[in-house]
Amino acid sequence: MTPADLEDEAARPKLPPDPGLSPQQRAHGRRLAQIHDMYRGELDAVAALLAELRVDGTGGDRLATAVEGMQLTRNLALFGTVCGRDCALLQHHHDIEERWMFPAIAEHASDAVQAVLDRLIAEHRVIHDLIECLRQTATKLARNPDSLSFSECAADFERLDRAIRSHFGYEETQLETPLGRHAIPI
Repeated sequence: MTPADLEDEAARPKLPPDPGLSPQQRAHGRRLAQIHDMYRGELDAVAALLAELRVDGTGGDRLATAVEGMQLTRNLALFGTVCGRDCALLQHHHDIEERWMFPAIAEHASDAVQAVLDRLIAEHRVIHDLIECLRQTATKLARNPDSLSFSECAADFERLDRAIRSHFGYEETQLETPLGRHAIPI
């Protein structure tokens, strides 16, 4: 699966609506979206910084200062990886889904639900590949804060941002019913 495949709504299996869920079941099913909102906030902060740097037509000095102050640069120094805490949290989030939440859903799953779960796992792989691409270009940017490195890093971030937001939206809408119906803890 490619990033473009990940965003192809027509290729994503869909579950039929379930009007029989109670308001409490729907609320429970929507808890995953609340967790995803934390990640969206992190993405928004990075996107805002990139937009500010791009609009300012930032020269090398301003870019270098901004990159030195970025969490990704501090993460590189502290953890040996640009993603640091954020990438570790996202990996942990996907591990929880795949090792605990998805199997709990699968216990009650129809073929349609299993197709959604399989698709979500494939999307996780694409997202992890995009994180690795961003890690590489962000490391290059941290070491060489020039316009080309910034452009490459920004492009990789934008691909990852689109993929994560698309994935989250799909995952939240498709898993709301099985999570709510079976009161699977989140």
